Amino acid sequence: MLSWRLYQFLLFVLPLPFAGVPAWGWGLFSSLAFVSLGAYTYQFNLPANKRRKLPVSIEKSLPVIIALGAVQLIVLLQCLIQWLLTSSPPHEGYFAFIQGIALLAFFTLTLLHVHSRSRAERVIWLVIIAAAFQALYGSIMVMTGLEWSFFSEKWAYLGKATGTFVNRNHLAGYLEMSLALGIGFLLASSTRYSGNWQQKLRQFIEVLLSPKVIMRLLLAVMVIGLVMTRSRMGNTAFFASLMITGGLALLLMKNKSASTTILLSSLLIIDIAIVGTFFGVDKVAERLQGSSIEKESRDEVSRDTFNMWLENPTLGTGASSYKYAYPAHKGDDVTSERLYDYAHNDYLQFLAEFGALAFFCLAIAVAWVLFWAIQSMRLRKRAINQGLGFASAMGIIAILIHSTVDFNLQIPANAFMFIFVLAIGCIARWADLPAKEKSNKESSL
Repeated sequence: MLSWRLYQFLLFVLPLPFAGVPAWGWGLFSSLAFVSLGAYTYQFNLPANKRRKLPVSIEKSLPVIIALGAVQLIVLLQCLIQWLLTSSPPHEGYFAFIQGIALLAFFTLTLLHVHSRSRAERVIWLVIIAAAFQALYGSIMVMTGLEWSFFSEKWAYLGKATGTFVNRNHLAGYLEMSLALGIGFLLASSTRYSGNWQQKLRQFIEVLLSPKVIMRLLLAVMVIGLVMTRSRMGNTAFFASLMITGGLALLLMKNKSASTTILLSSLLIIDIAIVGTFFGVDKVAERLQGSSIEKESRDEVSRDTFNMWLENPTLGTGASSYKYAYPAHKGDDVTSERLYDYAHNDYLQFLAEFGALAFFCLAIAVAWVLFWAIQSMRLRKRAINQGLGFASAMGIIAILIHSTVDFNLQIPANAFMFIFVLAIGCIARWADLPAKEKSNKESSL
């Protein structure tokens, strides 16, 4: 019970303290993950639970766990090599190793705890409530001009929704993944209307009184928040991932109801035409049209980051070393005097820091889960598994698109959320997810 409660608490508070960007944020999130996993391990090994088996999703997800674990071993190898070469402990590298182990622990915890439909719905509601708060809070700050973040006055991104995040693009990344989970939930709860007109009317009224309506309203709030971030790639990634995954769902999902098609269509038409009109999608479009290579140095920084990787292709420069290694590779045409902590491209930064070997392991893990998520829409019979598969696939695709021009996965809250989305994909493909939990013993872990 302690492990389950700590896990839920961690999932809910991820975006609150500046999305974990301060140094203590990673420490807080990692500690919660480690304590939660330790509590689960202790209770699982009690004599009263000796006959209990691990969820099948753990066994089936071992290839992904091994691939993610291999990344952490490579980081540890980097640290040992650097220590031998410089005779000084690479503190940033060790810190990155602990961060990676914490993310792996969180991935494992999700597979262990989400073993029934009720638990899957519960964790999705937690994420949606947390994300809707971020969207609502950020939107209110913009509309009222108060412009406060997490108990402190904002100094950047004024006039754009950031919630309690530091950067509007990272709030957009968090909302992309959360919206994917909410849409997957709605797909899993779609209603099949049958019978005469009286029965259909009664079914329609039941839908209006169900939690699905609240969920749909919260998703609308989140779309408003996403639009008001004015994040170009954030909005592009959301709508592109929705169209891609929606097309896959309509193509692959068997026995889909008409309400599924209506839901996916309404999400695009209503959210863009109505929500966007009133809350500024035109301003996002203006930012997209006004973008130019001359105005930004991201292309040059990406080029320099790629050159960094070419100098250390196998093992990279070391985890969390970008801000120290980049100045030596900075091109003359990058005139900005700012300190580049991140490359604004997660792919290139990960390649440069971790090397091709770790990048390959991570790519295998993500591709494997994305394949499983898409498979679950085609092969699984239960609506909850299909809905979770949709949520995972859409969330992964959204971040893969957004990561080409930003560093969402360097932000603790978004890194944990991405790991959560990966775990949901494994659960969608392999977990049974019965409507009720099997026993009191199982629900207590």
